[in-house]
Amino acid sequence: MNHIKSILAFFSGIYNNERKLLIFIFIISLLFSLIFLFFFKNIGPSEHSVPGTDYTYCYEPVANDILQGRGIRVQESFAIRYPPGYPIILASIFWLSQLTGINKLEAVVIFNVIIIALTCCILFLLIKLILDKKIALISVFLWTTYPFNLWLIKNPNTEIPFILLFYSALLAYVLALRKISFKLFLLSGIFLGFASLVRPITLFLAIPLLVLIFFIIKSIPFRKKLLLSIVFLIGYIIVISPWSIYVYSNTGRLLPLSTGGFSDVAGNLTFMVNKSKINNWEEGKMKLPNDVVALIERSRAANAVELGEITYFFWQEAKRNPITLLKLIGIKIGRAWYATSEMWWEKQILIVQLIYLVPAMAGIIIWFKKIKEKISYLLFLLIIIFYFWAVTVAALSILRYMIPVMGLIMIFSAITIDMIIGRLSKSFCYRP
Repeated sequence: MNHIKSILAFFSGIYNNERKLLIFIFIISLLFSLIFLFFFKNIGPSEHSVPGTDYTYCYEPVANDILQGRGIRVQESFAIRYPPGYPIILASIFWLSQLTGINKLEAVVIFNVIIIALTCCILFLLIKLILDKKIALISVFLWTTYPFNLWLIKNPNTEIPFILLFYSALLAYVLALRKISFKLFLLSGIFLGFASLVRPITLFLAIPLLVLIFFIIKSIPFRKKLLLSIVFLIGYIIVISPWSIYVYSNTGRLLPLSTGGFSDVAGNLTFMVNKSKINNWEEGKMKLPNDVVALIERSRAANAVELGEITYFFWQEAKRNPITLLKLIGIKIGRAWYATSEMWWEKQILIVQLIYLVPAMAGIIIWFKKIKEKISYLLFLLIIIFYFWAVTVAALSILRYMIPVMGLIMIFSAITIDMIIGRLSKSFCYRP
């Protein structure tokens, strides 16, 4: 009995001391990452055991050029296929690899494990600001054990550093809303800019975040809100603009962040048309309707890459095959939550995802009904989630693009879990 009291006192001491609690979260994250790597590193398709093509043909060559003093050769198409954030990070890892004698891919894994642990701490602080410590702790536990976040550890994946920068931007943003701070809004814009230089998916996220400043902050004049939004935007622009200027000065091409654009949207309609990937229930692949497959094949034959061509193709399909087009859109909307680029294990992934998504939907309803004083923060989280969802559907509808906001979705799941725990506690403690 005394041992139990000692253990409870130990954890109570950690829970009530924020610094100790953050250290505890960091260590627990490291532990789960190491457990995953020990037991599950080689689980899944054999292709998942090696770096992807983006790393091989883009990120690694650019990182090597940086490391060898050649800089980023923007005249080469692979150097501007993606923004420079991740190659710069990789170059730093490769330098440390050379310094320590550790294999560079092993060094990347070590980096990933540490960055994920730091991300858990940032996420905890963010959720604690928005709601409370208990919900934050439950959310972080769900995120720490989330298998598809852990899946990213074993290879060079841009999502790992991106999520840290993205959550840091959100943390600075919420702090800025609380304190009405010009410095924090500037910092939030800077973090968001660095996140965009790693993954350009947040290129336009600054727009809804700017608008939210006017709706969430109600106690200050409109002019000050406008100034705060301008400061936020300045922080964002001063980070991403040097890259665009550098590319333009060397190539004459004006790029927001990378060469990916409408051609990606068109191309990503067709990624399912390979006959080895469709209408096959093996390995958990999800079957697609024949009329949708035919539409995707027509999109490939049309070879639409410009905005006008894409618009024309969709307009013609809307007139001739409206039901099929709606089915395709519906499939892309759904696939964003469970799909993989090679259609691996999709049925199993969907089952795991529902474990998190079903209580999350319940949590949104609970928040709307019972935490009305913080509805503005619910709006804040939902807008970010729907932004990522919309961009994913417009581009490549796969779960990997949605993983950055799954950490935010854990907040809603935690609300449901907390309510269930509260009701069970009352039931067990009730004495008639």
